[in-house]
Amino acid sequence: MKYLILILVCLFIQSCSDCTNVYFTENDKTWFTNYNVGDKIIFKSQLNDYDTIFITNKVVKEPKGECNPFVSEFDKDFVRVDYEIKKDTFKLVNDYFVQIGANENLKDASPVIRLLNMEYSNSRNNLPTPKVSELNADWKNVYTFDKNNCPYSNLNGKFGLTEFQWDKTYGLVSYKNESGEKWILLKKE
Repeated sequence: MKYLILILVCLFIQSCSDCTNVYFTENDKTWFTNYNVGDKIIFKSQLNDYDTIFITNKVVKEPKGECNPFVSEFDKDFVRVDYEIKKDTFKLVNDYFVQIGANENLKDASPVIRLLNMEYSNSRNNLPTPKVSELNADWKNVYTFDKNNCPYSNLNGKFGLTEFQWDKTYGLVSYKNESGEKWILLKKE
Protein backbone atom coordinates (compact mmCIF):
# COMPACT_ATOMS: atom_id res chain seq x y z
CA MET A 1 0.00 0.00 0.00
CA LYS A 2 2.89 2.39 0.82
CA TYR A 3 4.34 1.85 -2.65
CA LEU A 4 1.03 2.58 -4.32
CA ILE A 5 0.75 5.86 -2.41
CA LEU A 6 4.35 6.74 -3.30
CA ILE A 7 3.69 6.03 -6.99
CA LEU A 8 0.52 8.14 -6.93
CA VAL A 9 2.35 11.04 -5.22
CA CYS A 10 5.14 10.87 -7.82
CA LEU A 11 2.64 10.84 -10.68
CA PHE A 12 0.82 13.80 -9.12
CA ILE A 13 4.06 15.80 -8.75
CA GLN A 14 5.05 14.99 -12.33
CA SER A 15 1.65 16.01 -13.71
CA CYS A 16 1.69 19.32 -11.80
CA SER A 17 5.12 20.43 -12.97
CA ASP A 18 5.52 22.55 -16.06
CA CYS A 19 8.05 21.55 -18.65
CA THR A 20 9.61 24.40 -20.59
CA ASN A 21 11.20 23.79 -23.98
CA VAL A 22 14.44 25.74 -24.38
CA TYR A 23 15.71 26.36 -27.91
CA PHE A 24 19.04 27.49 -29.32
CA THR A 25 19.52 31.14 -30.19
CA GLU A 26 20.72 31.88 -33.71
CA ASN A 27 24.13 32.67 -32.20
CA ASP A 28 24.24 29.27 -30.46
CA LYS A 29 23.73 27.49 -33.79
CA THR A 30 26.90 29.01 -35.26
CA TRP A 31 29.03 26.82 -32.99
CA PHE A 32 28.01 23.58 -34.72
CA THR A 33 26.22 24.19 -38.05
CA ASN A 34 29.49 24.22 -40.00
CA TYR A 35 30.20 20.54 -39.21
CA ASN A 36 28.42 17.46 -40.54
CA VAL A 37 29.13 13.73 -40.42
CA GLY A 38 31.64 12.81 -43.12
CA ASP A 39 33.39 16.19 -43.20
CA LYS A 40 37.15 16.00 -43.61
CA ILE A 41 39.10 19.03 -42.37
CA ILE A 42 42.75 19.28 -43.34
CA PHE A 43 45.36 21.37 -41.51
CA LYS A 44 48.96 22.10 -42.48
CA SER A 45 51.78 23.33 -40.23
CA GLN A 46 54.72 25.55 -41.08
CA LEU A 47 56.83 22.34 -40.93
CA ASN A 48 54.68 20.79 -43.70
CA ASP A 49 53.03 18.35 -41.31
CA TYR A 50 49.42 17.51 -42.13
CA ASP A 51 46.65 16.69 -39.68
CA THR A 52 43.19 15.56 -40.73
CA ILE A 53 40.05 15.80 -38.65
CA PHE A 54 37.12 13.56 -39.57
CA ILE A 55 33.64 14.38 -38.26
CA THR A 56 32.37 10.97 -37.18
CA ASN A 57 29.07 11.69 -35.45
CA LYS A 58 26.59 14.50 -34.81
CA VAL A 59 23.98 14.08 -32.10
CA VAL A 60 21.05 16.51 -32.27
CA LYS A 61 18.44 16.50 -29.51
CA GLU A 62 15.47 18.80 -29.93
CA PRO A 63 13.16 19.61 -27.00
CA LYS A 64 9.84 17.73 -26.96
CA GLY A 65 8.46 18.86 -23.62
CA GLU A 66 9.62 15.69 -21.91
CA CYS A 67 11.03 16.76 -18.54
CA ASN A 68 11.86 14.73 -15.51
CA PRO A 69 10.51 16.96 -12.71
CA PHE A 70 12.94 15.41 -10.25
CA VAL A 71 15.87 16.58 -12.40
CA SER A 72 14.83 19.72 -14.26
CA GLU A 73 11.83 21.64 -15.51
CA PHE A 74 13.60 22.33 -18.81
CA ASP A 75 13.87 20.27 -21.99
CA LYS A 76 16.74 21.83 -23.94
CA ASP A 77 18.15 21.79 -27.45
CA PHE A 78 21.47 19.93 -27.41
CA VAL A 79 24.12 19.12 -30.03
CA ARG A 80 27.37 17.17 -29.81
CA VAL A 81 29.80 16.75 -32.70
CA ASP A 82 32.37 13.92 -32.48
CA TYR A 83 35.68 13.76 -34.30
CA GLU A 84 38.71 11.66 -34.99
CA ILE A 85 42.06 13.26 -35.70
CA LYS A 86 44.88 11.65 -37.62
CA LYS A 87 48.46 12.72 -38.20
CA ASP A 88 49.36 11.13 -41.53
CA THR A 89 47.86 7.66 -40.94
CA PHE A 90 48.38 7.57 -37.16
CA LYS A 91 45.11 7.96 -35.25
CA LEU A 92 45.63 10.28 -32.29
CA VAL A 93 42.25 10.52 -30.62
CA ASN A 94 38.53 9.91 -31.07
CA ASP A 95 36.44 12.21 -28.86
CA TYR A 96 33.76 14.84 -28.90
CA PHE A 97 34.73 18.06 -30.65
CA VAL A 98 32.05 20.53 -29.66
CA GLN A 99 28.91 20.26 -27.60
CA ILE A 100 26.38 22.86 -26.58
CA GLY A 101 23.08 22.88 -24.75
CA ALA A 102 20.55 25.71 -24.92
CA ASN A 103 20.61 28.13 -21.99
CA GLU A 104 17.45 28.12 -19.87
CA ASN A 105 17.95 31.82 -19.11
CA LEU A 106 17.22 32.47 -22.81
CA LYS A 107 20.68 33.90 -23.37
CA ASP A 108 23.41 32.68 -25.68
CA ALA A 109 24.87 29.40 -24.46
CA SER A 110 28.54 28.71 -23.96
CA PRO A 111 29.96 25.75 -25.89
CA VAL A 112 32.31 23.05 -24.69
CA ILE A 113 35.08 22.66 -27.27
CA ARG A 114 37.63 19.87 -26.96
CA LEU A 115 40.73 19.40 -29.10
CA LEU A 116 43.33 16.80 -28.20
CA ASN A 117 44.48 17.67 -24.67
CA MET A 118 42.62 20.98 -24.29
CA GLU A 119 39.00 21.72 -23.41
CA TYR A 120 37.21 25.03 -23.18
CA SER A 121 34.15 24.86 -20.97
CA ASN A 122 32.74 27.78 -19.10
CA SER A 123 29.37 27.71 -17.42
CA ARG A 124 29.60 31.46 -16.76
CA ASN A 125 29.49 32.18 -20.52
CA ASN A 126 32.69 34.21 -20.39
CA LEU A 127 34.01 33.66 -23.88
CA PRO A 128 37.22 35.36 -24.99
CA THR A 129 36.73 38.49 -27.09
CA PRO A 130 36.57 37.56 -30.80
CA LYS A 131 39.03 39.21 -33.16
CA VAL A 132 39.82 39.25 -36.87
CA SER A 133 42.45 36.62 -37.60
CA GLU A 134 45.97 37.60 -38.60
CA LEU A 135 46.15 34.36 -40.61
CA ASN A 136 43.19 34.91 -42.93
CA ALA A 137 41.08 38.04 -43.43
CA ASP A 138 37.96 35.89 -44.00
CA TRP A 139 38.16 34.69 -40.40
CA LYS A 140 36.45 37.66 -38.75
CA ASN A 141 35.14 36.27 -35.44
CA VAL A 142 38.05 34.27 -34.07
CA TYR A 143 38.10 33.17 -30.44
CA THR A 144 41.50 32.18 -29.03
CA PHE A 145 41.45 29.43 -26.44
CA ASP A 146 44.64 28.74 -24.50
CA LYS A 147 45.84 27.53 -21.11
CA ASN A 148 44.64 30.79 -19.53
CA ASN A 149 40.96 30.19 -20.37
CA CYS A 150 40.81 26.40 -20.78
CA PRO A 151 40.30 24.80 -17.37
CA TYR A 152 41.30 21.39 -18.72
CA SER A 153 44.57 21.25 -20.60
CA ASN A 154 45.82 17.70 -20.08
CA LEU A 155 43.03 15.49 -21.42
CA ASN A 156 43.58 12.35 -23.51
CA GLY A 157 47.22 12.18 -22.51
CA LYS A 158 49.87 14.79 -23.20
CA PHE A 159 49.70 16.18 -26.73
CA GLY A 160 51.36 19.48 -25.91
CA LEU A 161 48.64 21.68 -27.39
CA THR A 162 48.85 25.21 -25.99
CA GLU A 163 46.30 27.12 -28.08
CA PHE A 164 43.52 26.74 -30.60
CA GLN A 165 41.48 29.29 -32.54
CA TRP A 166 37.83 28.93 -33.46
CA ASP A 167 35.95 31.11 -35.97
CA LYS A 168 32.17 31.34 -35.62
CA THR A 169 31.71 30.73 -39.37
CA TYR A 170 34.57 28.34 -40.20
CA GLY A 171 34.96 26.44 -36.92
CA LEU A 172 38.46 25.34 -35.92
CA VAL A 173 40.96 27.42 -37.93
CA SER A 174 44.29 26.83 -36.18
CA TYR A 175 46.06 25.22 -33.24
CA LYS A 176 49.58 25.36 -31.82
CA ASN A 177 51.74 23.06 -29.68
CA GLU A 178 54.32 23.86 -27.03
CA SER A 179 57.15 23.56 -29.60
CA GLY A 180 55.64 26.46 -31.58
CA GLU A 181 54.39 24.34 -34.47
CA LYS A 182 51.12 25.82 -35.70
CA TRP A 183 48.57 24.04 -37.88
CA ILE A 184 46.31 26.22 -40.04
CA LEU A 185 43.09 25.24 -41.77
CA LEU A 186 43.96 24.30 -45.34
CA LYS A 187 40.61 23.03 -46.61
CA LYS A 188 37.39 21.30 -45.71
CA GLU A 189 35.99 18.51 -47.87
